[in-house]
Amino acid sequence: MEHARNLLKDALRFQERLLASPFQKELIEGASPVLWYGRPTDGQWLTIGTNPSRGEFFERDGKVRSDDAQKFYWRDQSFEAYLEDETALDATIEYATAYFEAGRATTSWFGKPDGAKLEALLEGMDRSFYDGSAIHVDFFKYATYRQMGQIRDGRRWMEHPDSLALLERTIRLIRPDHLIVLGRDNCVAMTGFTEKRTVTGYPSAVYELGLHPAGIPMVGLHFKPSEVLVGLGNGVDLNGLHHGAYAKREHLLKIGAHIHQEADIFFS
Repeated sequence: MEHARNLLKDALRFQERLLASPFQKELIEGASPVLWYGRPTDGQWLTIGTNPSRGEFFERDGKVRSDDAQKFYWRDQSFEAYLEDETALDATIEYATAYFEAGRATTSWFGKPDGAKLEALLEGMDRSFYDGSAIHVDFFKYATYRQMGQIRDGRRWMEHPDSLALLERTIRLIRPDHLIVLGRDNCVAMTGFTEKRTVTGYPSAVYELGLHPAGIPMVGLHFKPSEVLVGLGNGVDLNGLHHGAYAKREHLLKIGAHIHQEADIFFS
């Protein structure tokens, strides 16, 4: 717990600096940094996305989530007070840790058990967020009002040295067995990919393989299973299959299984 607290404190200090920067207008000020989504345990696969969405902290009507609808900790005190409040720090970590087991997951993005989205791809790899064999983190630990791809300087702040250092510390704290990086731009920002391939039968599903500097096998997807049309466009692949079909469970299971098999061979 002490390592997690120290990571959170440093994430809060960076958040405080961000709120004094030109990026301040994009940030949801009271939203706590999200260290991870799920309970870190041994032997997990770690998926890496972009950043928390505003929906993790706000209801559809714009109200801050509270009571049973609350997904993550909401800061209602100064940074100075928060950093000294162990109860608040531990609550922040516990909200993030219990995300899936407490039934708080945003299923429209992560997917449901036996459903589609990112969960289906993981199930094709014999992993799941819901049994704890997979866990999720983001490149950038802070929620923004707009999607990061809509923010002109978004990537510059995502790839700020302090942001990348927090990501690396998170990876080394969780110590996953494999990393799955979601999205072409996020793959570019990671060091260690050495080979690019496509999935048999799904030529628009490009992925990369390599080793993270910590020696962790790493898979990079040039598409996002939960936002497939954002990554691939609203068209058809070389076989005439519409990219929207890639988001169906039956296809995500096959894509996941193919990548899993190829990665096993590559890393053996």
